[in-house]
Amino acid sequence: MAKGYWVCTGTIHTPLGMVPYISKFTAWLATVNARILIRDLSSDVREGSPGTVNVIVEFDSKENAIDAYESEGYQELIKLRTPYSELSLTITEELNE
Repeated sequence: MAKGYWVCTGTIHTPLGMVPYISKFTAWLATVNARILIRDLSSDVREGSPGTVNVIVEFDSKENAIDAYESEGYQELIKLRTPYSELSLTITEELNE
């Protein structure tokens, strides 16, 4: 089965405001069997304007990634993040050839 991913890009406006989100998000990942593959807060952006934050989170499948995003637990976490950041999140899956 193909793995699922959250691809997150954007900007953090108030880094200290993100501390509660980051600590709770990190603990929450274990509850949905996910892990952070990439976390770069100062990416070298060469094209476009996605912001300098890049995070990729891996899940067992795209369905798991969707379920995790739609979960009550993550919906509550979004409320901790949005006042301090402007991020986009795309759910996708790996290429299996």
